[in-house]
Amino acid sequence: MKVSLQVVPPPREAMAPPGATVRLSEPMLRFRCNEKGCCCSGWDIPFRLEDFVRLHDHLGDDERATLKKGIQLVLEKGEREGEQILHSLKLDGVGDDRSCRFLDGGGGCSVHARYGLEALPDLCVDFPAFGYVQGQRVELWYDPVCPEVLERLDESDETLRVHEQKGNFGDPGLDLRVAHASDRLGGRIGKIAVDVAALDRIRVVSVEAFADPDRPVWQILASLAHAYRRLEVGNEAAFEVVEPEDPQPFLRFLGDSIAAHGPDLLSKAVARYRRFIHVIDPAPLLDSTRLGAALRDWQPALARWIPPAEAALRPLATRWLAHRFSLPMLKGRGELRESCDGIVHLYAASLRYAAAFAETLQRPLDRALYKVAIGSAEFFYRSLHLPREVLPWFAAAR
Repeated sequence: MKVSLQVVPPPREAMAPPGATVRLSEPMLRFRCNEKGCCCSGWDIPFRLEDFVRLHDHLGDDERATLKKGIQLVLEKGEREGEQILHSLKLDGVGDDRSCRFLDGGGGCSVHARYGLEALPDLCVDFPAFGYVQGQRVELWYDPVCPEVLERLDESDETLRVHEQKGNFGDPGLDLRVAHASDRLGGRIGKIAVDVAALDRIRVVSVEAFADPDRPVWQILASLAHAYRRLEVGNEAAFEVVEPEDPQPFLRFLGDSIAAHGPDLLSKAVARYRRFIHVIDPAPLLDSTRLGAALRDWQPALARWIPPAEAALRPLATRWLAHRFSLPMLKGRGELRESCDGIVHLYAASLRYAAAFAETLQRPLDRALYKVAIGSAEFFYRSLHLPREVLPWFAAAR
C-alpha cells in the first residue's frame, strides 16, 4: 500500500523573536562560509521532512527525480507499542568521502548558488553556529571546528569581545540562525542548575581573564581551572579568578592532558580533518611518514617548537580560548567544572598537534599552522565520545 501526503514546508522568517536580545562573539558578525565543502562530506547529514520538501520545491523536475533516490529514513520509537516516528531523512553521499550530491566542482553549494538561502535545509543554514535560548535572549556560538571560524578569530590581536544587540541584524544568515535557536541555555554544578545571573557573571569573568596581552596562556588557564575547581553550589556569586599559590598541580594536569591519547588515534583524526585544511597545503603534512613519529615522541618537539612561537601565537590562542569560555558549556546545560577541564583538554591537544606539525614539516610554528592544530584538536574531541575515565581531570576531579 502506498500513502501519498501533501506536505507543505512551513514559512521561513529570518526574524528574531519579538523583544529578543542576541549575543555572540564579536568576530562572528563577519563570519561567511568559505564555500569549500568542508562540512558537506565525511559524515551523514540529517534533514527534517520540511527541509526535504523545501529543497524539493525549489529544484527542477530532473533534479527532483534524482533527489528521491538514495534516501534513508531515520525512525525512532513512538509512545505506543510498535509505533515508529520519522525523525529525519539522510541523503546518500557521493564517493568515498560521502560528499553531498549538490556540491559543485569547487566545493561550493550549487543549491545556495542557484536558489539562495531560502532553498537550503535549516542545518545547512545554521552550521557552524548553534543557537541557545534563555528567556528573551538568544546566544549564537560558532564551532571552531570550522576553519572560517578560526579565520575570524585570527583577524585581529585585540581582546575578544562579546557583541550584544536587540532585534535583527539585517543579515539573512545571522537572522535565520537566531530564528532557528531552540536549545535551552544553561549550566550546572553537579546536578544543580546555576542561576542565570550567576552564570552570566562566571562567563564574563572567564572571558575577561584573557584580556592581559602579556600573560602566558597556561597561567590564565591555571587561574581559571582553580576558580572553576572552587565552584560549589551556593558560592557561584563569589566566582573569582586568582593566581594559584602553587601552579604545579595544574601543570601536571596539563601535561597529562597533552599525553592523554595515542599517536595512532591522533593521526587518524587529523587525516579525517583534512577536508577542513585550507590555510596550508595539507599534503606535505598528512602524507609524510614523519607525522606519526612526531605525535608519538611529542616531548622533544614540544620543547623545540612551542617556546619560540608562544608570543606570536598568544593573540590567536587567547581569542580562541575566550571564545570557548564565552559559552563554557561544551553541551547545552553542561557541568561547568567538566567544561572548563574540557577546554584545557582542547588546548593541550592543540599543543601536541602544533609541535608534531612543526616537527614533521621542519618549519617554525606560525599562526597558520597553529590554526590547523586548533582545528585538529576541535575535530578530535568533537568526533570521539571518550569515556570519562580515560581522561585526566582537575576542576572536575572526583
